[in-house]
Amino acid sequence: MSYPSYRAAPRNPPPSGGPSLVSLTLLVTAPAVLAVAALRPR
Repeated sequence: MSYPSYRAAPRNPPPSGGPSLVSLTLLVTAPAVLAVAALRPR
């Protein structure tokens, strides 16, 4: 039994125009971490 062709295809690199996954993750998580630190009861 052979695998489907989409399984064998190499992974496409992210588009050069868009942000990378790491920078996008930092962009989302950094304000959330700062908000939790600021809103935490003292």
